Amino acid sequence: MMNLNRHQPAKECHSAVILILFMTICQFTLALGQSPTRAREEFDNLAQAYHSNRITAEQYFVKADSLTHQLLAEGKHFETKELVDLLALYEKIAWSKAQYGRARVSYFFLFFNNARMFKKRGASIYYAEKVSEEYKRYGEEHPLVEQLQKSKIYQELRLYREVIEIFEGERSYLTGLPDRLQTDQIDHSVGLNALYILSPVLMGYIRLKDTASVYQTADLANRIGSTLRRKELLSRSQMLYNDMLMIDIALSVANFEQRYDDANSLLNDLEGLKTTYKDQATSFIDVNLNRLRIENYINLQNQDSLRAYIEKYESSTAFGDSQRADIAEFKGKLWTLEGNYREAYLSLADALQLERDVQADVMAESSNLLYAYTQAEHSGIALQKAESVKQQRTTWLLIISFVAIIIILAIYLTMLRQSRKAKEQVEALNNAADMQIIAMEEAKHQAVREEQQRLGQDLHDGLSSSIASIRHQLELLSMDTDDAFLKHKLGTLQTTVTTAYETARNKSHEWFNAANDQEEQSFEQRIRLLTERALPDSRYQKNIQIDDHSLLRVNADTRIALLRIIQEAITNIIKHARAKQVGILIYEEMDNLVLFISDDGKGLGQKKPDNEKSTMGLLSIRRRANYLNGEVTIQSDTNGTEITVSIPLVPL
Repeated sequence: MMNLNRHQPAKECHSAVILILFMTICQFTLALGQSPTRAREEFDNLAQAYHSNRITAEQYFVKADSLTHQLLAEGKHFETKELVDLLALYEKIAWSKAQYGRARVSYFFLFFNNARMFKKRGASIYYAEKVSEEYKRYGEEHPLVEQLQKSKIYQELRLYREVIEIFEGERSYLTGLPDRLQTDQIDHSVGLNALYILSPVLMGYIRLKDTASVYQTADLANRIGSTLRRKELLSRSQMLYNDMLMIDIALSVANFEQRYDDANSLLNDLEGLKTTYKDQATSFIDVNLNRLRIENYINLQNQDSLRAYIEKYESSTAFGDSQRADIAEFKGKLWTLEGNYREAYLSLADALQLERDVQADVMAESSNLLYAYTQAEHSGIALQKAESVKQQRTTWLLIISFVAIIIILAIYLTMLRQSRKAKEQVEALNNAADMQIIAMEEAKHQAVREEQQRLGQDLHDGLSSSIASIRHQLELLSMDTDDAFLKHKLGTLQTTVTTAYETARNKSHEWFNAANDQEEQSFEQRIRLLTERALPDSRYQKNIQIDDHSLLRVNADTRIALLRIIQEAITNIIKHARAKQVGILIYEEMDNLVLFISDDGKGLGQKKPDNEKSTMGLLSIRRRANYLNGEVTIQSDTNGTEITVSIPLVPL
């Protein structure tokens, strides 16, 4: 089950994008009395409230989201730089802490909504990808935002085969959504996104008269919507959009089956949502409802109601070029029903001209989309097929760009390969040099230790024995003489000799034992040298412990082999574990030297430690341990990995 840090701004933002996507025919105009400085003043007031601690960061996100969407709903279109400036504080706060991850999603949603509402298709695709990237950083691997927007663009351009192509690419994922939603494997907002994809897909199959696919798509949409209705996590606004989409799907099927009376009832249900959800913003429903009513009355051939709704639609404040074409078409159909074919012809001709004007604008935009994004470019090319010269230029541009990309990619891969090989060679050289230095230093310390032990032994066996003999002779002379003065002198000399004997004896023991201590300290320094270079303190917490006298019976070859094993284990930790804590422990247990290496990383995963196909690093560790007649035990799970190497010691 996905665990996301959700907060209110993300829900509000997602609701706003759904609202905008549903209003596919609506082009807002500037509200009366809109001041050019109002947006700046409102955002400055919010910033002052935040800096004076009157509102928290979470409250700032909610209010900034609400203010931006309110301005958009009033018809305020922001240039990218203008919106970046207004949301500068929003961006600063959202990227200041990891816990504000969903606010970062909301940040890009605001740009997405601004581009989507005002038909900036290339920019909308770009920001849809930015939204998806932020979603994926926090656990939602397949949010469907890009697919949703592409489907809407293709639907607006009446490119239904492209809509269906997007659906086919996501079919397996979409068909599994009801089960994933039921078991909370994905965020419920993905289910709403899926419904917004399925709505144009259903229309595409209807236009292609693919009856079987129409019913399959409607069934999938109903199962997703029914599952969402049972989810307690849905906000009121999300419940509104879910119910609205369910009605939209049912309405498309009713019109497909020519059940126009049922379609009229469904439109009444759609209008009833304004009452059911009166606590939510529902004014956008009227714009869509007017158009749907007109289409329904055309199908029912209800001339009076058709005329009334055309007038109502025409007087709507939300009025744009595409709606003008629609109204001309509706008037033409009304004149046809009334038998006035001359007026019908004129209205339909007007509608055709307006539609051509809209298509000309879209074609002009499609040229700019070449610089915006690849998928948006495809829709532009589809609209330019009638212009053969421009089509050829576009095709050549694509070919040249593709070839250039391949050449650049080939050069990049070649350079990357050479760089990787050089890096591997340098690492191999460094590793070889490090191990040679370690071996030389180990040999030097071994020689120093042996010489120090020899001197200690010579001091103990030679000088100490001679002094002991002198002390014994002095004792005999002191016992044989009766001269008090001589006896006193001999006693003093005996005390001095005894002191010299104790000093020589203690120094011989000190040298002999210090050699062993220095040996262990030297080996621990070698281990720390390896870990300090590979595991910097800024990223890893290290715990290195070597028990006293645990290495007394370990020769230089065994120590070098142990260093190699530690080096292999550290390499695996760096490459695969993603650990933060590393422990290295060496101790003696029942005539065995035990090397214990642990980390708190993600474990070996599918690389079973006892499998013959285990990693090269683990195989190398096993080979080195076997060479020393030792054994290796590896335990690993999602909490980390523990490697235990046990090597038999030579008896003293």
